[in-house]
Order: sequence, then structure tokens, then C-alpha cells
Amino acid sequence: MAGIRVAPAQVRAFCTEALEATGVPAQDAAVVAANLVEAELRGLSSHGVSRLGIYIDNLLKGNYNPRPDIKILQERNSTMLIDGDFAVGAISGTRAMSLCLEKAEQTGASFAAVCKGTHFGIAGFYSMMALERNMIGIAMCNSILLMSVYGGISRTLGTNPLSIAIPAGIRYPLVFDAATSQVAVGKIMVAELEGQQIPEGWAIDQHGSPTTDPQEAMAGAALPFGGYKGSGLAIMVNVFSTMLSGAFLSVKPGGSQIAFFFGAIDVASFQDVDAFKQGIDAMIEELKTSPKAAGAGEIYMPGELEYLRKESNSQHGIEIGPGVLRELKNVKNKLALSNDPDQW
Repeated sequence: MAGIRVAPAQVRAFCTEALEATGVPAQDAAVVAANLVEAELRGLSSHGVSRLGIYIDNLLKGNYNPRPDIKILQERNSTMLIDGDFAVGAISGTRAMSLCLEKAEQTGASFAAVCKGTHFGIAGFYSMMALERNMIGIAMCNSILLMSVYGGISRTLGTNPLSIAIPAGIRYPLVFDAATSQVAVGKIMVAELEGQQIPEGWAIDQHGSPTTDPQEAMAGAALPFGGYKGSGLAIMVNVFSTMLSGAFLSVKPGGSQIAFFFGAIDVASFQDVDAFKQGIDAMIEELKTSPKAAGAGEIYMPGELEYLRKESNSQHGIEIGPGVLRELKNVKNKLALSNDPDQW
């Protein structure tokens, strides 16, 4: 069975209906759906609709709170500690980043740590919220233990993604968004769903041996990118998310509580915004027109390929593989939804 292309609006409507069916309010369901579809549009299917079934299961089991009481626990002029109350991560993450942006307009910069989080999708979803306000956005989180520390073979770290978004002028904004693992574990999950092998170097099996089998990889551990560099960065993300939020206080052996850290920096508090954007454009131009290595094609900036994919996928539809489509049909049947993937 081949994959299909589906209009983003149709996928968004399906995700929204599914989440509402579990008790998530319409406005919150729309936020989570937007997060999942944005990942698909940008070509980051590891964090796209393949995650919907996992969210639904966690909501039905009571692991995620459909109607959370998200509140500020501690606050100063530029900082906040926020209780996410185990909402679907996109809900508490979006609220926390929105509060950061509001504070940054008054103070020049603001930061928020969020405890009691859950999977929040692509980190870039939050860092990019700053762009329309001419701010620099920062987003990071820990994850459940999926990755080995450099030199180890057991799951001792999360894949701990980090994203930074920087506004530009006529160029695409700079958007760095990456896990600290060699690849996001979601890519291994999608490979397993689609019955595909994974490249060597992504993960190890339970015995610490390299594997190309996604099932063995999921039973083993993901590997940090760049060896000790990715491992070290994952540890630092852990500090910003779990330690500043206090989430580490409830970590249990063999598991971890997910927590977030967000930041917003108002460019105008440092530089004239137009001059800053012109400078970013000039830097991008210099980098993209620099001499290329043998066999290299175009030089791409952080986030540029994702913007190009979004333009294409917005026009031609989101590509959904047969394995993921099967999972969405399971969600439809489980919740008796009116939106039917068989009609896509």
C-alpha cells in the first residue's frame, strides 16, 4: 500500500476532532493539531501525525490531563516558573511561550521554566512564535530516557531538543531545531511503522552493538550526535529544563518527568530592528555565496530547507505513509470519529 498526500486542513481537522473526543477543549485541541501539522509541513514527520495515536492513548489512560490548570508558581519581572499540570505539551508550551513574549515586550527579555510537561512536539513551534514580534525565540525540553550518555550503552538521557529562531529581512528566518541525538527517536518510530531499516550510527541495541533494526533500536538506545558534543549539550538542556523547573525532584529510577525551558529576547532592546534584519540578511548572503566544497550543491541555512518543504507541502499536501495512515485509522475507529482517513 502506497502513501498518500492529504490537504493540511483535512489533517488538522482530523487531529482536532480526535483530541476533542478525549475531552480536550476545542481551542486547546486546535493548538495541538496545529503543532502536529506544522511538523508535517516542515518535513519533520517524526513529530507529526504519527504522534497523534500516542497522545490519544495517554489522554485515555489519564497520563495527560485534557483540562489542565496551567498556572504560574513563581514570578519575577523577567522570569516565570509554570506548572503545566500534565497538559498535552503543545498546550502548556504555547501558553508559556506566549507569556514569555508578553513579558519580553516590557523587559527586553524573558524566560520560563515549565514543570509537569508532556511531549511538546517540535521545539521550533515555540521558538518561531517570537519571529512575528521581531524577537529571538529559544525553546528546549528534556524527554523520557531514550539516549545513552557518551561512553555508555544504557538509556540515561533524553534526546533533549533545542531550537533557536532569529528574524531576518527578505531572507527566511534562521531556525535551528534539532534533537541532541543523532536523529529524533520519532524517525526510528516511523521507520518501525513503515517496516523500514535505519542507517547504522543512529542507535544501539540492548547489548550496546550498532543496529539497523528499528525494533532493536527502540529496545536499545539512541546515540548522541557528534559523540561527546551531543551528549554534553543534552546534559545542559537537562539542567535548563528539569533542574530550573524543579522537575528533577520527582524523577523516578528508570524514568523522567518532562519539563520545558523557553526564552524570548526583544531585538529592539539591543539594536534597531531593521538594521538587525539587514545584518542577518547580509550574513546569510555571505555564507550562502561562500566557496563550496567539491560535489556540494547549494549551501542552506538553518531552517531554510524546512521553509521550502512547507511551501511545497502546503501546495501539494502532506505525505502520509501507509504505516502512519494505518495508525490514524485505528484512532478513527477507537474514537468513532466522523472524519475518515479512508475518504482521503
